[in-house]
Amino acid sequence: MGFKFCQQVPRAPSIVRWRAPSPSWFKLNTDGSSLGNPGLAGAAGIVRDSAGHVHLAYQFALGTGTSVLAELTIIWRGMELALTHGLAPLVVEVDATTLLVEDVQHVFREANGAADHLAKEAASLQLTWVLHHDDITGVLHGILCLDRQGVPHLRRG
Repeated sequence: MGFKFCQQVPRAPSIVRWRAPSPSWFKLNTDGSSLGNPGLAGAAGIVRDSAGHVHLAYQFALGTGTSVLAELTIIWRGMELALTHGLAPLVVEVDATTLLVEDVQHVFREANGAADHLAKEAASLQLTWVLHHDDITGVLHGILCLDRQGVPHLRRG
């Protein structure tokens, strides 16, 4: 019995950032999180306009589940909430490449920081919230301000 060791070739770091949707469009960024996969799951999303202003942010505790279940659930709930609040037409971005289908765009986690922050918080604290613009404070507010300013993030290989 032998062992074969393969050296993993590191990828070069790259710069990524959140990109605004086209004028008169809204963008839904979502993220699902499972602490253990399966484990405690949570998911979140944020809907912003072409100026980067938040119209809706939400997070859901999902109990025990997988990251794929969390990702799919939050896309569905996000689209439902966006349509309920008249936030259309809508572009959807996710950071899970396993879910890519037509009209759903991939975005690196580093450029999806706001949804990532809310999803991890929803999973770890088992929170369910729907936030409106005036409810957003603290770390989330800071992440959204950096996104709106187009501040780039380093993506490590």
